Amino acid sequence: MYKVWEIIKKYPLVLYLIDFSYGGNKTFKSTKAYDLLKEMENYIYPTREDDYVRCYYYLFLPVNVKGKIKFVPTSFCYLKEFDEYEFFVHTKGGIRIGKGDEELPQCYNSLLMRVYEFMKMQYEDPIFITTKDIYKHYLVGEVKLKYVIKPKMSKDDAKQLLIQYKENLKNKLHSDDITLRDYLEVVKIVYEANKLEMDNDLKELYKRYADGRDCGMMDLPLDDKEAFKKWLHGEAHCGGHPFEIIRGGLITYGVYLYPPRNGRYTIIANDFIDEYINAVKEFLKRKISFRAPDLINVLKYLTGELVVKVNDYSDFPKHLFIFYSEVENKKKIKWEEVYEVNYRRRRHN
Repeated sequence: MYKVWEIIKKYPLVLYLIDFSYGGNKTFKSTKAYDLLKEMENYIYPTREDDYVRCYYYLFLPVNVKGKIKFVPTSFCYLKEFDEYEFFVHTKGGIRIGKGDEELPQCYNSLLMRVYEFMKMQYEDPIFITTKDIYKHYLVGEVKLKYVIKPKMSKDDAKQLLIQYKENLKNKLHSDDITLRDYLEVVKIVYEANKLEMDNDLKELYKRYADGRDCGMMDLPLDDKEAFKKWLHGEAHCGGHPFEIIRGGLITYGVYLYPPRNGRYTIIANDFIDEYINAVKEFLKRKISFRAPDLINVLKYLTGELVVKVNDYSDFPKHLFIFYSEVENKKKIKWEEVYEVNYRRRRHN
């Protein structure tokens, strides 16, 4: 490991302070850095190649973690159409590099040089790197949510709620043809279930808490079934969010409630689990005819049985991101396998 320490000392680097972006939006026009990545291609085989890109997964970046050598997975791709490279640090994002007279900032230069020097070392005198050697803040894994946060619901309560839901599925509306008033009355139940401040005017209540991009729904008369039906099959698809009845944040999606289809409303949780489950409980209490297609995942989330990703976005909820540092029982994490790039034939002395 002496040679690795020499690389680390030669190119000082504070990795967590470096600014990356997803999609390689941070671009540098540096022919020197471009040529370095081009030179690296001479040592390794592409992991993937098509008409547009040539990619290399993974090359390791050695780092000093409390006096021990750990490795961070990195990758880079050559973008054929643009004649540029994208270089990525696993789980954090990357930078884009093209030709030009620009000087690469020292932090990025040290990063590339460490990868380059270690790659050459692996080419000549390889060491075997396992998951245990990888710095866990830069590796993707999976863990049950109960090892991250305390469950909010017991398994018995979740089971009973699911039984009630399945029983309630026997209820159906006589027709999917409803008025705007009918829809907003059910929307109001969601707000009541979440103890939001009420307003007697249904339209004003919706405007207070919904996304706002209603595609003209609030211009409809309250008690005209034909007007609502015509809007539902036409203007409702304007590209807005008329059915996001509890609006989300800057990047999150709120609670959605869709008008009846085949005799049932449909409620979707997205990122707002607590508001969603409060509404589901109230719907069951009032025997509202509805579908909740992601209820199983929500109950797994609330009981802590949902498998979520570590250092990456989970599939559900949409914008759940768990950092390695947030996992209380780190021994329960199942890490992905990261395989080093294949090297071209090594030179013989």
